[in-house]
Amino acid sequence: MTATHTRDLDGIQLGAGDHVCAFYRRPEERDGILLPYLTGGLTMGSKCTCVVDSCPPSHVLAALADIVDVDELVTSGQLEVLDSDSTYFDGGGFLPARMIEFWAHKARWEGAEPDMVVRNVGDMTWAHRDKPGVEQLAMYESELNRIIGNYPQIVLCLYDLNRCDGEMVLDVLKTHPKAMLGGMVIDNPYYLEPDDFLASRTR
Repeated sequence: MTATHTRDLDGIQLGAGDHVCAFYRRPEERDGILLPYLTGGLTMGSKCTCVVDSCPPSHVLAALADIVDVDELVTSGQLEVLDSDSTYFDGGGFLPARMIEFWAHKARWEGAEPDMVVRNVGDMTWAHRDKPGVEQLAMYESELNRIIGNYPQIVLCLYDLNRCDGEMVLDVLKTHPKAMLGGMVIDNPYYLEPDDFLASRTR
C-alpha cells in the first residue's frame, strides 16, 4: 500500500517533497497535528521518524499505543520516536550538516515499498535551548530544502508560538515552502529558495 499523500489530517493533503511548518500554542494543539500525521502514515505502511523536545518520546509512544501496535512498529524500524539530545544535539551541539544527513538517512529506509513516502517530523523547541549551534536553525531549515526532493519524504516542523519571537517566525516562514495555518496548508508566499535566503543573510 502506498502513501503518496496524507489523508489523515482533516482537510489537509501533503505529498512527497513537502517541507511544512506548523505552529501551535498548547501541547494539545501539538498532539492534534503530530499524532494524526504519524498514525496515518503508520497505518498506510510509511516509515515515520519523530524527534520531540517539548515532551518525552514516551508521551508520543503512549498516545500512539491507543491506536497502533507500537511495539511491533518500533521493532520493525517503521517507527522511531527520539529526543533532541540524541539527534539534534548528538555530540553536545547542533551541526546542521549532520542533521541533514540524519534525515536523508531516515528517508532511505530499506523497508520502504516502491512509491512509499516517508514521514519525518521535528518538534523544534530544541532551538530555544542554550546549546552550541542553535543560532544556525534558519540556515539549517533553508538548506534542508535542497535534499528533500531527492527522496520520497514529507518533513513537518512543529513550532511553539509561545516561544517564538517575531524574527524567528519570519525566518521559519522564509525557509518552509508550505505552512499549516488554521487547519489548512498553504503555499507560503514568504518562502525563499535556499540561494535567495543565503543571499539575504549575507547582505
